[in-house]
Amino acid sequence: MDTIKKILVPLAFTDYSQGVFDCAVQVALKNNARLIVLSIINSRNIESVETIVAMGYDVDAEHYVEEIRRDRKQRLNKMADESKIDKDRVKILFKVGKPVDEILKTITKEMPDLVVMGTRGRSNLKNSIIGAVAEKVFKRSPVNVLSYRDEAVKKSLKEKLHF
Repeated sequence: MDTIKKILVPLAFTDYSQGVFDCAVQVALKNNARLIVLSIINSRNIESVETIVAMGYDVDAEHYVEEIRRDRKQRLNKMADESKIDKDRVKILFKVGKPVDEILKTITKEMPDLVVMGTRGRSNLKNSIIGAVAEKVFKRSPVNVLSYRDEAVKKSLKEKLHF
C-alpha cells in the first residue's frame, strides 16, 4: 500500500461510529494523514418526511436536514475533542442521497488513500457479518478499505468459525 495521507471515514452516527472514528484517528496519527468524515443523510429518510408533509403534518424536510446536520456536527466535534487529532486535519462533508452512491462518489472526488468504515450500520443485526452498505463499498471501492470491528463483532465472528 502506498503512503496514506488522506483517509475517508463514512459515519452513520450509530453507537458503533465512535469506534470507527477512533480507528481512523489511530491510522491518521500513525501516518500523519488528514481525515475526511462523511455523513450521509439517507434520501429515503427525506422522502419519508416529505410523505408526512403531504399528509398535512407540520414537518419540514429542509429543517429536518438542517437539524440532522447540526446534531451530527455537534457529535463529531465531541468525538474529535475526545481524540488526539488536530481539528485542522479533519474535513467534514455532509451529503444527502443513497449511502453507497454517496460514499463511492466521494471516493472518486476526494481520492483518499484509504477508507475506514464499520462492518455494520444502522440495523446492527446480530447474525449479520457485514452491513449492506459496507459490503457494496468493499466490492466497488477503487481504493483500499479497512473494516473496523468492535469487540462484539469480533466475538461473534470467532464463535462462527468453530475451529
